[in-house]
Amino acid sequence: MDRIIDFYEVSMDYISYLTKFDSKVPRIDYSATSGHEKFLCGIVLSIGEYNYFAPISSFATQQRTNLIIKNENDKPISSIRFSFMIPLPHGAFTIKKIQDEQSPAYRRLLNWELDYCRKNAKAIFRTAKYVYNSVVVKKDPLMIKNCCNFNALEFACTGYIKNHT
Repeated sequence: MDRIIDFYEVSMDYISYLTKFDSKVPRIDYSATSGHEKFLCGIVLSIGEYNYFAPISSFATQQRTNLIIKNENDKPISSIRFSFMIPLPHGAFTIKKIQDEQSPAYRRLLNWELDYCRKNAKAIFRTAKYVYNSVVVKKDPLMIKNCCNFNALEFACTGYIKNHT
């Protein structure tokens, strides 16, 4: 599947809605502490009618549920957290406009992360599928404990679509 990876901002209303179905849904409002809202990388996985997006995080320790993003010196700088990926319906997200960021240093970081993600798209798709299957198909108890409830989120996404179209 030829998908172009991009970064996206998600509607706060949609995130708030999802948290009613799964408390592991990531918080995205970090503007008070960092000056920036959390954004997601997507589309990392398509399962049936659902397109999954995964948060980019400053967490840079390798785990089986994430993919480390490295800088030009091969040092970890952030990660894609597939354990917290969520299905997003059309209308609940917009492409992140990196060029609109105030800080030149933050713009450079975002551009570096996006370039890294695009160059490693196959690994992103493979890891997203592995995490999803470990939870939904294989029902790995540790993965279920540490990941979002993808079935509940798909149910919630369907309900959101029905109520918002």
